[in-house]
Amino acid sequence: MRKKIIAVIPIRKGSQRVPNKNFKEFWNGKNLLELKIETLKSIHLIDEIIVNTDSELAIQIAKNMGVSYRSEEHTSELQSLRHLVCRLL
Repeated sequence: MRKKIIAVIPIRKGSQRVPNKNFKEFWNGKNLLELKIETLKSIHLIDEIIVNTDSELAIQIAKNMGVSYRSEEHTSELQSLRHLVCRLL
């Protein structure tokens, strides 16, 4: 029996070095988050994609692209990702 493979994309709305980098147009009219999701969808071994975020825009993009999301409003990126990974295990 094959184990389920889950890809997690952590997206913070408050990027420090390049503000809003995940939502800026990057390639062919698509932003980085859209490109990440499309790339992961093309990998047939991946069973589920989860966007882990504190951003309403990232949640909307995840919904529009048909992937799961998990909203983390009041935790740090590291705490949020740890919590999600522990929950998935």
